Amino acid sequence: MESMKQAKIEWQHGQPVNQQFEDIYFSRQGGIAETEHVFLKHNGLPERWLDCEQFVIAETGFGTGLNFLITLRHWLDSAPLHARLYYFSVEKYPLSRTDLLQALSVWDDYQDLVDQLLAVYPPAVNGFHPMRFCQQRVTLVLMLGDVETLLSQMNASVDAWYLDGFAPGKNPDMWSKQVFQQIAAHSHPDTRFSTYTAVGDVRRGLRDCGFDVSRVAGFGEKREMLTGVMTAPQRPKTTMPWFYPPHEKSKAKRVAVVGAGIAGVMTAWSLANRGWQVMLIEKHASLAQEGSGNPLGVLMPRITLDQSVEGEFYASAFFVMVNLLNQIKRADDSFSWQQQGVLQLASSERIKKQIQKIDLPDDYVCAVSAQQASDICGLDIATEALYFKQAGWFRPEDLCQRLLAMQVGNIQLHSHTEVTRLSHDQSDWQIMCADHKVFNVDAVVLATASQVSDFQQTEFLELQTARGQISYLPSVQQSRKLKCAVCYDGYILPSTDEQHVVGATFEPDISSLEMSLDGHVKNLESCNQWMNNLFPNIDITAVQGRTGLRATTTDRMPIVGAVPDLEFYQAEYHDLYKGRAENVYPEARYLPGLYVNVGHGARGLTSSLLCAEIIAAELNAEPVCVSNNVQYALHPARSVIKKYKKGK
Repeated sequence: MESMKQAKIEWQHGQPVNQQFEDIYFSRQGGIAETEHVFLKHNGLPERWLDCEQFVIAETGFGTGLNFLITLRHWLDSAPLHARLYYFSVEKYPLSRTDLLQALSVWDDYQDLVDQLLAVYPPAVNGFHPMRFCQQRVTLVLMLGDVETLLSQMNASVDAWYLDGFAPGKNPDMWSKQVFQQIAAHSHPDTRFSTYTAVGDVRRGLRDCGFDVSRVAGFGEKREMLTGVMTAPQRPKTTMPWFYPPHEKSKAKRVAVVGAGIAGVMTAWSLANRGWQVMLIEKHASLAQEGSGNPLGVLMPRITLDQSVEGEFYASAFFVMVNLLNQIKRADDSFSWQQQGVLQLASSERIKKQIQKIDLPDDYVCAVSAQQASDICGLDIATEALYFKQAGWFRPEDLCQRLLAMQVGNIQLHSHTEVTRLSHDQSDWQIMCADHKVFNVDAVVLATASQVSDFQQTEFLELQTARGQISYLPSVQQSRKLKCAVCYDGYILPSTDEQHVVGATFEPDISSLEMSLDGHVKNLESCNQWMNNLFPNIDITAVQGRTGLRATTTDRMPIVGAVPDLEFYQAEYHDLYKGRAENVYPEARYLPGLYVNVGHGARGLTSSLLCAEIIAAELNAEPVCVSNNVQYALHPARSVIKKYKKGK
């Protein structure tokens, strides 16, 4: 991934001015009044959202976030309690957290909302960054990067557009023909737009894309502005229809989530937040017993040097998870989340190259010298490292228990219940269990790791199993100085209850859970190699630990989303290798109401929440808060499509 350029701000009489575009962020006559006149009044707000279930706003130019905060305040004051607002906003040059705080500090009546925004505001990393506000009633998706690219990646039908880029003469890329075409492609017959500008090229460009455009009185010293409504919507160009998500929406909202590890609990929680009645089915006696069962786990992203979909996904997933953990920690300091940073030592050629060429914000990840790494962690480190300042560790079972407690009325846990078979009739899914219980639901989400292949409907999914073993090493005088998690080709966590969690082995294609002395030896030797012989006199035969199985994929991306109808895929897409135009193929077809959330490998603590949110959005017919590229890269049919393209 590449670093973004942040906005260069000059302060004139206490007002932020963007140096790149030599333009102001809001009117000197009053930013709040300007937003209410230009964007709310002339989009018919709040009247248009008074009787809706959900409303989608998209904005070109997030700037200081003032438009969002004002809209948020009006939404909270007037929208139905059950309704949800989705606010997509593009920004190529985001303000730093410091500049954002200073810019918004003048609005005394908004400081409660400003504080909420600052608590989740992400570093300047390209991609989609969803943030939740006000008990999930409002979702802000801050899309950082080029406007045309990001709009083309957005999966949402927009009800109102705030066109708020800097002046067309100073920032022409924000007002190009291609941008107008993307705006039109995400609009429906009732979509409205408004903008402070009245420039002729903007008026003609929007009119040519299907909007009925009007000049109206502007705000303050500005004589005119533009507003309009879509009257001639255009069908967007078809791209990769085999990855189009389903359009169904269940009215009954009864779902079974099979598997109560971190992925299953996250999925149950995300659906319960949307009013679904969730049966969480687990074959073990309690939550988080298999791959999620380690006493502590590290939360950190996976970065890439190129602008890859993998890097985009893990950055978005990491910030979403960090925001949730911080929210819980603020509410209850006894929560096990320890946001004390994570060091990744230069233990491979890939990481060495990242250290040399990293170009990402320091508040996301930075390269540090051996001396700096030593100062950060409290122990002697002999190599350079990457430092993830916002990363940390927590107890997975603790998080799972807390999430279920938050939604105790909407999630019913069925433990000691092993699902053996699924079947579907015209309306319901039947879930057959080993104890002869049968559950009937509208939808099913399988979060069963590699065991997903045990079901006939999902046996085609390509997952590999790898055993991992962790060791509990007793604390010694030197090891107690460790202040943060340190990763190498394994990892070590600071002392808890006079022991360190050290791990983990990676043993592909081994499904036995039997603990091995050899696994403990490997963990100890690796730790001593990278941590300056931290444990010189351990009796390895007395060491305890734990084993678990990871479900991995060859491309290191989880498998998330609706389960494809393989008969339809074979009939319609088998000839993709011939290179025919994409628009001749029909949209994908799926097994109704069946989803998977599997394949998280060693990064499940990072990836599980964002994946759960994607499934919940699809099941609830909401806008999906990741890019199309990410959604397609997670798609359960991606390996099938890859084979068709190769003529297999």
